[in-house]
Amino acid sequence: MTQPYGYPAPAGRLVVDSSYGAGSFVLALTGPKIEINGQPIRAKWGQWPVDLPAGNYHVRVSTRYLGEFGPAEQPVAVYPGQQVVVYYRAPATVGMGGSIGFTPQKTRGLGAVVILSVLAFVLTLVVVTLVLA
Repeated sequence: MTQPYGYPAPAGRLVVDSSYGAGSFVLALTGPKIEINGQPIRAKWGQWPVDLPAGNYHVRVSTRYLGEFGPAEQPVAVYPGQQVVVYYRAPATVGMGGSIGFTPQKTRGLGAVVILSVLAFVLTLVVVTLVLA
């Protein structure tokens, strides 16, 4: 059934729940960049509610730090009186995409960060050993 002329369209609520991993604590100084159908919304980390008319939307979230990285996109349908939660998780490192979905997301790239850290540690040990030898 359509709304009579002059009445507002029935609304729903979209909640963007954005987070980052504990190792990315520097991201606390910034915030996510949220776009709904291409329109930017200024937001902070955590749950960010947006009341919208019922309909289909394209949600894009990325991380604001030294530019923009970790983009992720999700189509979302909002129904009258319904609250839809979309979860975004920033990646562990620059150069990777973030994770987005209707359930809490895991941090992408965590394995790469661990491997690079171990390699850096081993390389440091080799250099120190060669210098002291």
